Amino acid sequence: SGLTSTQTQHLDGLLSNHRKIMEGITPNVAFNEGFVLHTALKARKAEVKVLLLAELERLTRHLNATRTFQTQTDLQDAVDDICEVFPTLKLEEILTCFKYIRQGRYQLFGNFTTNVLMDCLRQYEDEHTTTIREKKHRERKQEVLTAQMDLTRLIEDLNKSGKLKPARRVLDKTFIPYPNAKED
Repeated sequence: SGLTSTQTQHLDGLLSNHRKIMEGITPNVAFNEGFVLHTALKARKAEVKVLLLAELERLTRHLNATRTFQTQTDLQDAVDDICEVFPTLKLEEILTCFKYIRQGRYQLFGNFTTNVLMDCLRQYEDEHTTTIREKKHRERKQEVLTAQMDLTRLIEDLNKSGKLKPARRVLDKTFIPYPNAKED
């Protein structure tokens, strides 16, 4: 499946016991230690979709949204939409967003449809994932900037300040007399 043994263990644990693993997970932990959705789908498509389907079904029951998600096909379509629109989100981030919806952190305005679900995921992504990605990008950019040195500028600055000695002249070898050479 192309996964390392650690990744396989992580995904297996998440698929078999996701509720226990997801206890107390923050958006930072979900982002930093989470499993990218499209990678999880490549490795175990059916199991990942069943996990998302089960959690979405639990969410719709909790929200009493059984009129908008009437059939299993409606739920499956929503899971397919999530997989298509948010392939770079981590699986744990999606589950955290579901938890936040259940906790009432997002305004649903009385109805819960696939569009509303997608809006909640976008809002989660904007508030958490994008912020974390931008912060990591700034940190990496700062590391690169501090690690680089402009050598020509440094030499020019040292020359101007007089701290750099002038370069020594190299003598041409043809003018150097050999001490052991005898002349008759």
